[in-house]
Amino acid sequence: MSSKKNIYEVFNEFKMAPSRDTRISVLQSNDSWALRNVLMGAMHPDIKFAIKKAPNYKKEAVPEGLGYNHMTDALSKIYLFMENNPRTPPALTDKRREELLLQMLESLEPQEADIYIAMMLKDLKVPYLTPKLVNEAFKGLLPE
Repeated sequence: MSSKKNIYEVFNEFKMAPSRDTRISVLQSNDSWALRNVLMGAMHPDIKFAIKKAPNYKKEAVPEGLGYNHMTDALSKIYLFMENNPRTPPALTDKRREELLLQMLESLEPQEADIYIAMMLKDLKVPYLTPKLVNEAFKGLLPE
């Protein structure tokens, strides 16, 4: 369970897939901790984020694969932006949360940053990517 592709590369391949079965195969063949966590963050009804709109952030002009940060690292800190997560420091203010989010987004490749914020806004904007299809690819990942 370790795809070498960035999440946006998986989603681009998914968008190009001609059929439902092929789309499921794309997800399964690119299975990774990061992909599963992005899908859960975007689609699980019990996961809620404190971020309600995308902040304005500076998109770095970096070649693909050479961002300062990677989605896996960014996802390991996603709890900072969740509502009622016990790992979130009680003293974390909304202002500081927004500062941390800006730093996170600006450290990712632009396409990965777009996915990170889209996940928090619960709208990945990937045609045909539905909770039902995700559960067909990864049984039990999302509640039925």
